[in-house]
Amino acid sequence: MKKAKWSLVLSFVLALSLVLSACGSSSSNDSSSKGSSTELAKDQTLTMSINADIPTLDPNLATDTTSTNAIDMTQSGLTRMHNNKFEWDLAKGEPKVSADKKTYTFTLRDQKWSDGKPVTAQDFVYGWHRQNDPAAKPAYNFLFASVGIKNAAKIEDPDNKAYYGKYDKLGIKALDDKTLQVTLGQAAPPFFYSILSQPQFFPVREDVVKKNGSKYATSADTMLYSGPFVLSDWKKGTGWTYKKNKDYWNAKETKLKTVNFKVVKESGTAVNMYKTGSSDIVQLSAEFIDQFKKQYPKEVQSSVNAGTYYLYINEKTNKNLKNLNLRKALNAAIDRQGLTQTILNDGSVPSNYVVPKDFTAGPDGKDFRSKHPDGFSAGESSEAKSYWNKAKKELGIKSLKINFLSQDTSKAKQIDAYIANQIKKNLPGVTVEVNEQPWANYLKLNNEFKYDIAFSGWFPDYQDPMTYLDMWTTNNPMNTIGWSNKKFDSLIKDAQTNTADVTNRWNDLVSAEELMMSEYPIVPLFQQGYTWAQKSYVKGYSQPSYGPEFDFSKAYILKH
Repeated sequence: MKKAKWSLVLSFVLALSLVLSACGSSSSNDSSSKGSSTELAKDQTLTMSINADIPTLDPNLATDTTSTNAIDMTQSGLTRMHNNKFEWDLAKGEPKVSADKKTYTFTLRDQKWSDGKPVTAQDFVYGWHRQNDPAAKPAYNFLFASVGIKNAAKIEDPDNKAYYGKYDKLGIKALDDKTLQVTLGQAAPPFFYSILSQPQFFPVREDVVKKNGSKYATSADTMLYSGPFVLSDWKKGTGWTYKKNKDYWNAKETKLKTVNFKVVKESGTAVNMYKTGSSDIVQLSAEFIDQFKKQYPKEVQSSVNAGTYYLYINEKTNKNLKNLNLRKALNAAIDRQGLTQTILNDGSVPSNYVVPKDFTAGPDGKDFRSKHPDGFSAGESSEAKSYWNKAKKELGIKSLKINFLSQDTSKAKQIDAYIANQIKKNLPGVTVEVNEQPWANYLKLNNEFKYDIAFSGWFPDYQDPMTYLDMWTTNNPMNTIGWSNKKFDSLIKDAQTNTADVTNRWNDLVSAEELMMSEYPIVPLFQQGYTWAQKSYVKGYSQPSYGPEFDFSKAYILKH
């Protein structure tokens, strides 16, 4: 969402603030200064800065990591991700599995909503139905088809007149208040339990949705909570506050009483807050890293994660961008090494691929990147000019103006300036107009195809290559580039349905990435690295490679 996730964009906005997840493990595991106290502080309050407000708290509308994280911390599903592994959450434990491995029967724990009423199996049914009801405008429901929930693909397909929108045919049933039965169309894929931790699979109270109507989940008091925390205050544009949920079934593991998020768009301001003790964790941008390593050597942490960043290329509304040589020119025009070393300087590595390295291994135990470790480079800047000359001839143009959509954070602005300069420098005749927007408006313009190229990224919803690939299929709601390839669609569909043959499924995913990058519908830029500072008294905080972008559900503060 997630997290994906977002799980769409995955938002560089989030990544830059307190952060958006990590592969190769971006967990921050109890790093501390020697000699620090082991006694819990009386005041269990954690404060962090973030450069984007929460776009939405509605699981049906959440497509970005900021929203997904807020939902993850305040709601519960059958499972919960923690330290890169799934844990049983509202499911008491292993479900009963049918012989054909298609039907899973879960027993639910006793858990109350924040209004005191019990969470029931019917709440899960309603939540899943709502995610597959076109009238509810679900933005991320393709995950149901991705995991193979029975009839999900048909229900989500506008061209399937017999099933489209008929969510009552979805493979989920409440046998009683505490027993939930889930049916798949084929044997469950390897990531089945992990994907159930995503907000799209969470329970939702029907009466609360109907009572609040269009205002549902637009404020702290227009929704209910069932997770480790409740949202007690949300001042849009300024920040929000979580409070410990004393009624959460595993509340004994939640040590923090209060978590404050303050919206701070400028990196310098966020750093000053950390230095003066106004925040406990801060994401460090390039200009502050060396300084912090000298000044706070025991508080600086780094990792390479599963976040991949790239440029969207809008083929839907810009006919020129349908030209392959033009897309190759854009890919070859950018010096990724310069971007990661000079602008980012945070451990990020150049990428020419869709699926990140060191994220997940196949049936043979080898990393997904093993066949193409360096990805699919379109060439150097000299080749960019050659592609551009071919494109001009094929399109009958001499120049081109490109609208470059991005976010309005200080770090994004640095990246935008670098990319725009690279394109103008290496593709003579191309002018770039940068349109930097607040996060929520950026998402809106992106979803409406109101751009030519857009800076974006993706973080995984589950630990499988599919989370990076199925979003590019035709008509997928996350496919906001307009690229379409029937062979690619077929490979993804085969991988989604033939889950029992794990080797062929893996090979289909490898072939799908090869096919996609032969047409360069995006411009891969870098796989993200994180460098952040964390006060030595903060323990148990983590930035997992998938699941919540940042996880403070089991964090705590030591006496200091």
